[in-house]
Amino acid sequence: MGNPNGHCASPVEAAPEYFMRDGKLTRRTFIKGVGAITVASALGFGAQASPEGVAVAEEAPAKAGEKSVHAVCTVNCTSRCHLHGTVRDGKLIRVEPGNMPGRPGYANACLRSMSYIKHVQDENARVMYPMKRTGERGSGEFERITWDEAIDIIAEKLNAVVAKDPKNASFYSFTGDLGKLSWEAPTRFAGCLGATTWDVEGIMGDHGASMGMTMVFGTHRGAHDSRDYLNSNLVICWGRNLADTHTSELRDYVAARKNGAKIIVIDPRQCSTAAMADEWIGINPQTDPALALGMMNWIIGHDLHAKDKLVEESVAPYLIREDNGKYLRMVDGKVAENTADDAADATSIGSTPASQGDAGSGAHTYVIWDELTGAAMDAPKAAAIKAGEVKPALSGTFTVDGVKCRTAFDHLVDGCKGYTPEYTGKICGIDPAVVERLAEEYITAKPAAIRMGQGMQRVNHSYSPFRTVATLAMVAGYIGVKGGGASHAGGTATNKPVAGYTGPVYNYKDWSNTGKKANMVPSSQLYNAAVDRNPVGIDFLWIANSNLINMSPDSNYMINHVLPAIDFIVTADPWWTWTAKYSDIVLPATSYWEHWDLIDRSPWAMFNQPAIEPLGESKSDVEMMTVLAKKCGVEQYWDKTDEEWIRQFVGTDHPAWADLDWNRDVVEQGIYGRSDAIYEPAIVYADGAGYKTDTGKFEFYTEKMLPFGEEVPSWLPPAEDPREGELAKKYPLVYIQYHDRLNVHTQHILIPELEVVQNEPLLQMNPKDARERGLSHGDIVHVFNDRGDMKLRVFLTEGIVPGTVATQSGWTPDHFIEGCYQNLTRMAINDAEESYSMTNSAFYDNLVEVEKA
Repeated sequence: MGNPNGHCASPVEAAPEYFMRDGKLTRRTFIKGVGAITVASALGFGAQASPEGVAVAEEAPAKAGEKSVHAVCTVNCTSRCHLHGTVRDGKLIRVEPGNMPGRPGYANACLRSMSYIKHVQDENARVMYPMKRTGERGSGEFERITWDEAIDIIAEKLNAVVAKDPKNASFYSFTGDLGKLSWEAPTRFAGCLGATTWDVEGIMGDHGASMGMTMVFGTHRGAHDSRDYLNSNLVICWGRNLADTHTSELRDYVAARKNGAKIIVIDPRQCSTAAMADEWIGINPQTDPALALGMMNWIIGHDLHAKDKLVEESVAPYLIREDNGKYLRMVDGKVAENTADDAADATSIGSTPASQGDAGSGAHTYVIWDELTGAAMDAPKAAAIKAGEVKPALSGTFTVDGVKCRTAFDHLVDGCKGYTPEYTGKICGIDPAVVERLAEEYITAKPAAIRMGQGMQRVNHSYSPFRTVATLAMVAGYIGVKGGGASHAGGTATNKPVAGYTGPVYNYKDWSNTGKKANMVPSSQLYNAAVDRNPVGIDFLWIANSNLINMSPDSNYMINHVLPAIDFIVTADPWWTWTAKYSDIVLPATSYWEHWDLIDRSPWAMFNQPAIEPLGESKSDVEMMTVLAKKCGVEQYWDKTDEEWIRQFVGTDHPAWADLDWNRDVVEQGIYGRSDAIYEPAIVYADGAGYKTDTGKFEFYTEKMLPFGEEVPSWLPPAEDPREGELAKKYPLVYIQYHDRLNVHTQHILIPELEVVQNEPLLQMNPKDARERGLSHGDIVHVFNDRGDMKLRVFLTEGIVPGTVATQSGWTPDHFIEGCYQNLTRMAINDAEESYSMTNSAFYDNLVEVEKA
């Protein structure tokens, strides 16, 4: 392994190797800094192949003088990998995939998590002590102060704001550490004061998926376990680069392809996943709904749609009033006004991936036309339809009690009938023949699966891609079947129902008790709140787990208008971020290797605990809030240590914990496979059950979108449209950002061990666009629009569609020659999104021009 003296290895010795031999992934080792850092293959999982050809972990046993430790990677890539580390002389020296109880072969760790330990233990990168700003904001001029001094200053500012109006004190926690304690401690503190917290999905550009999935499924996430793709004949990765961003899933796609499934990637870029797929369909950004509508139109036009499934499990046969576009509803046999449960409409669909309201709220009031009796009747359950007791009309116009109606399906047909292969191809930038072939391959695969990624929804009208693609899957009959689905993000790990038991799995009672209630505000209103004091003012802002400036749109506006309007800013972070430099007080936060925490990744409970001593004077988020609570009069709500909170969370009588042994499962292994767990893949919405919509069915007709003319799935041009207008003439290129293997948001950027992957931001550009601008590969270019600019090196590749340029997300101004990519992005309120829930940052809806610098 490494040099025992800790010196750098020779260039030959340290060179990385990437290769696969006989299906076995070969490990590579970097030797730098604190010792030997073991890094598995670029695919992100262990080296040894099992007899079934599935990669398994090799947990290296600790040697004399070493200690085995465990953690869960809590950064926001959705994998939540269990990590096995080795500590020598108080330093983390090695990280490998940790075992997953009940699921052999699922152990995983990526390049980022394994090289992260060098960064974690770098005193030059970390915030080591409480720091007070001495120069202008952004100057980076700070002086070291004590924790007592820092807390006194913060408490004085905070208490003064709270005394006037608690809502003008804000606590903003992003996704830098998604452990329960770390993520929730700042916002829990807001609850103690009646202060404001922010629903962060909107500003981070991830809320479009939640809105789209909620419209049709009633829940934010509806995902097939990736192992189910072994049952698929076709798998479409739609806007999802899992090979780089969700490495724990990749093995299942490889296995599915080996099993005979065709893998198609739809993406403006030939991403790493496209490189291992059977086909890459390079589509223009912001046009995914158009392609889905074109495929639906072809399928319905060729009479290949799943009529029975649509009638039994969706709102397709439900009657829609011609006079006002709303669902026809009947009570006691007479037409009634809208009787939907208003409480469901009032429910926020924020960041928590939970169902909204009760499934089937008011379901008995919806109406279908029964072809057997030739009359309207209450919408029946699927079982009655399957039994032949009723035959709802899928299509047609009917008059009920004097009210003219048509079926929801007819509205869907109207919505997609204009999307001919020619029209669809023109919008999407692909050959019409590809549209036809893709539709035919998809409908005849039987079954086919779709995995949707975050990249689809960082656009204007961000709900549309997920909503429309999911509707395509229902039209094809693939929802709720093995090898099918239209899935978002992670799998569907489930637990066994416990007959007669109603107690909670986790004991969050004390943690939920904050005395008062926080004021939750959509993050889409953050800019308005700071500048216009609407809907609340921001006089005090605590930022945790977030490089807010670097991960929010239009950084120039943020720096020049938003931050100056805020009187006092505190940032708690392990790193000296761009945001920290614009703060008044910076507090050193621990990493997930240095504090206790919990991740509920059902069917596992995963635990972090201090594997190494906190660097400098770092504290956990709970520790910070505990000491601040004493100065704010709310110390009674912060009466436990981090470990005591975790012990209480799992201290219930629920059968899930029947086999839990604290020392074995928590301290020694860092992971517990719940006693009530199901480890086999579950199929969501099987037999038409599980929809959490008001109708209890798959809903592609959404009443709340009527004011915007989007009651059925649709495609609308981007706000900055490259196809027409003066702006397109001035800035003809669409600018997008993508996530890659190098980092998660701004985390992991330029960790020395990862410089072999990429050591500077690059602008990907198609050679056709480069020729038109006289650019050559490697030129320094100036990228600009009316909001700002940046200078960086151009990387020419045919692996991006013409008319589009892209950079990797996460790079900070420190790494650009000039400027930053967030100088170019836009922040604007979308009325339709705001009406349904909240505006989603349209990071990909930007036009730019590029010239040689």
